[in-house]
Amino acid sequence: MAVDINKVLLLGGGPTSIGHENELDAAAYERLIALKKTGAQIIYVDDNPFSVTSEEVQPANVYVQQVNFKNVVNIIEKEHPDAIMATTGGLNAMQIAWQLSESGVLTSNNINLLGIKPADLRKVIDNEKLRDLLTEINERVIASRIVADDTEAMDFVREVGFPVIVKPISASHDTSRFICNNTDELEDALDVSFKRAYIKRCSIEQSIVGYKEIEMVGIRDANGNKLLISGLEDMDPIGIHSGDSIIFAPTQTLINEEYQALRTATFRIMDSLNVTGTCHVQFAQSRTDSNYFVTKVSPFFTRNTLLAAKATGYPLTYVASFLELGYGFTEIKLPAKYSKYTPFMEPTMDHVLVRIPLWPFRDINDVDQHLNTLMKSVGSTIGVGRTVEEAIIKSMHSSQFSPRDILPSVSKVDDDDVINQLIHPLASRILILMEALRRGFSIDELSELTRIDRFYFYKLNQLLRAQDFVINHPLSPQSVQVGHKYGFGDGMLAELWNVNIAQITRMNQNVNHQVTYKEIEPSAGEFLEATNIFYSSYELENESKPFAEKTALVIGRGGNQLGPNSAADYYTAQILISLKKVGYKTLIMNTNPNVVSLTPQLSDKQYIEPIQLGNILNIINLDRPDVIFLPGNRHYLSKQLKQFADLNIIVLPPDQKVAHYKRHSATTAVDLFIQGKEIIPVTSLSFFNHHNRNDLHHLNDYQEPMIDWQKDESLIMQQAIKTTNPSEWQGLVQVLFNKTNSGDYICTGIRPVRITETAFLTKTTGINWINVLVKKYLGILDMASLREQLKPIAHKRYSIMTAHFPFKQLQSNRKEGTTRQEVGAALSFENFIN
Repeated sequence: MAVDINKVLLLGGGPTSIGHENELDAAAYERLIALKKTGAQIIYVDDNPFSVTSEEVQPANVYVQQVNFKNVVNIIEKEHPDAIMATTGGLNAMQIAWQLSESGVLTSNNINLLGIKPADLRKVIDNEKLRDLLTEINERVIASRIVADDTEAMDFVREVGFPVIVKPISASHDTSRFICNNTDELEDALDVSFKRAYIKRCSIEQSIVGYKEIEMVGIRDANGNKLLISGLEDMDPIGIHSGDSIIFAPTQTLINEEYQALRTATFRIMDSLNVTGTCHVQFAQSRTDSNYFVTKVSPFFTRNTLLAAKATGYPLTYVASFLELGYGFTEIKLPAKYSKYTPFMEPTMDHVLVRIPLWPFRDINDVDQHLNTLMKSVGSTIGVGRTVEEAIIKSMHSSQFSPRDILPSVSKVDDDDVINQLIHPLASRILILMEALRRGFSIDELSELTRIDRFYFYKLNQLLRAQDFVINHPLSPQSVQVGHKYGFGDGMLAELWNVNIAQITRMNQNVNHQVTYKEIEPSAGEFLEATNIFYSSYELENESKPFAEKTALVIGRGGNQLGPNSAADYYTAQILISLKKVGYKTLIMNTNPNVVSLTPQLSDKQYIEPIQLGNILNIINLDRPDVIFLPGNRHYLSKQLKQFADLNIIVLPPDQKVAHYKRHSATTAVDLFIQGKEIIPVTSLSFFNHHNRNDLHHLNDYQEPMIDWQKDESLIMQQAIKTTNPSEWQGLVQVLFNKTNSGDYICTGIRPVRITETAFLTKTTGINWINVLVKKYLGILDMASLREQLKPIAHKRYSIMTAHFPFKQLQSNRKEGTTRQEVGAALSFENFIN
């Protein structure tokens, strides 16, 4: 029975961090589209300046505040919602929902918690209660105990045996874990952990390091009907965090009995928790028998919930939104592009998806770079293919940010180091595995050293054999065929043979070996679906058809890295929204599974393809886009594509003259918009840094308008306009100043406005600056309207953006960070003090 709701409070995911990228905002965006169909008023709370969702809600209904208990209570008292949806806000939002229940706020305000009842939510939040529930339904859990001294720890070890994992109970959210294989290691771990613990207690648990990690994503309606969306298999064993593991969908090495047992367990857990909507369950599966343990239960949206949806093409978020509202599977009506059976049909896959993580060690090098139980990756990329090999090579290809279309080599690593890295893996994990195979390590040896299933080594070995064949038979039709079969794109073949990509293209035509695009959809071709989500393969039938209308291709930025990070995808998503509003059919090419820009409702067609020259040219040749938007940081691609004179290429943020600095420091800035010869001041900013650093690399935190804006803003804006030459600068430009002790402002440089600051400007000025830039470079910008919006007005409050850094999560000793080390940011507003 559907719940009658007039007003719903949606909790956002907050700033991006390690373990949480854009996936929660992507889920919230899709949820918003579903909720709008119910006619309910939506209230949204989030302080992520790079949230696309917050701009799709009526401004009066958006609370730009930290998502915490106190703020949510205040919003409830003001707005009086009928219901709260917390499942797209991650674990933080679910904990707030639990607090609202425990404190009586839900009951006293007559508010429905959607997705899971408060009594059942408590069983998830409280580990002991979850253990009791799982034991009650005969699901095995890992033995664990809180201990106060060495004697209690040894008593526990006598019961379960080595190895064990020791964790401090710390007020500072210490994520340290120590794997202990003997008494000496246990004593050392306890000594360190008790010193870090705030109540002299440690958690000690039975270790299952080396087991397979299997993940299941299911959904359930209020009538108890359930579907499994997808199983996911981590290539790396338990002991390496799932967020740092290479992941395959569907599962690859489980026999049917094992798969069915985990599917049944997932359904049993969902029933016992009365979940409506989605649930993500993680298991440790024995390698030697059918035994397994339940390791984690998440009845809310997670990184891998969205990965399962990407892998299958199933509209998971859309369906789950209605399930949480009480609809049954048979009552949900999907958009016309899906078959009527999709909501209650368990997805089937005729392809393989592989996800590879990306790490921040290039930008933060003072951390332990070994992969273990502490998550360290900041992003990921995916590859999709008909075979495991094809998907692996595409995901590897996508994870390399080299402008050259080739994978890096680790051939110079000596044998001892190879063995050491097999046992103690680093971020170059998959390259080391392939190098070990090249050097003659047996598959049995490698599986024993790494605890990785032999299956994956057979697949990697096939890739090596294919690559050797291609290298040893250059420019032969058979080599092209073998290369394409195993996922080597035309750009990669051109690099391996050191020839121009045009030569490979001609060879393809001569042997009639053309790229085709296959659709990712949940029925594996059984029903007429039109998801318009595609991946490439070399087959007979092409399922992607060009649009008759004018078309724009937007190249995404790939996997998140530190720096612009989630702001970069915000930028891409806004380009798509802007293009659709001015009448273009939009295509997006991206490889990041967690981005908002791959949300199906944001574009007319999605390509999950490596963002490299050969792959881009293939899409251009098929779809013939009228305009192509490239990210401003892909200079090599831009240079290569501009060699094709018939392509209309727009680079955003725009290519500019290299930033010019008189001095590498600033306290204040003026942002300008330049169109032709006209310069319009946008606003002023003051930079602030907690470590009193005002050099350009540390301008992380800023407020709009500047300090003393009433007195100085008009003057400094005039200085900025006089300093800037429109023949050298166009679009959004920032003029930097230092304020001297005497109160004068000295210009210290000019630069393009950063991606993060463009998002900040959009949120604070009420003008979508990415939309303005899109229209400018399409030649359709209405300057009269923009001038009207930018008429000088009195500022009403300070807008403040504060950068977030991943140092604590990575256990780095750094206290301050540069703009290249940002992982996310928080936005807040502060009223002027009279």
